[in-house]
This record gives sequence, C-alpha cells and structure tokens, in this order.
Amino acid sequence: DNMTINGTVPAGGLTITLSGAHVVLTWPTNTTSLTVQSTTNLGSPVIWTTNSPAPVVVNGHNTVTNAISGTQQFFRLSQ
Repeated sequence: DNMTINGTVPAGGLTITLSGAHVVLTWPTNTTSLTVQSTTNLGSPVIWTTNSPAPVVVNGHNTVTNAISGTQQFFRLSQ
C-alpha cells in the first residue's frame, strides 16, 4: 500500500506505522483542532473524508488505527 502525508504537519509530525493488518496514525496532542482525513485518489477533484474512528490518546499522542483494506489511501491532518 502507498501512503503519503500532506497538509500542515504540527511540530512532532504525523507518523504512520504498520501494526499487523492495521495502519496506525499518530500526532502530538497539542494539536487539538486537527483531524485525520483520507482519500483513495489524488486526481482532481480530490474528495477528502474525515477518518473514522475518532482519535484516542495513547502515550501522549492522538492515535487512530485503521484496518488495511487493500485499497490505496492517502492521509492528511486538516483543521
């Protein structure tokens, strides 16, 4: 799976890691107004949707865990 990160990244940044059959996205908790959005296609017009589930705080970082669906996804942090 190909993953890219774009948009304004807070100090400490957005981190994407693989954990078994899941993608784990984390970013600092000092950026409370940011949400993770995703899309499967960066062709115009790009349609970003708010990622589900909502983040939970783990070890001082906002954390979102997504199952890998086999479909390419692109992620960004957005206000």
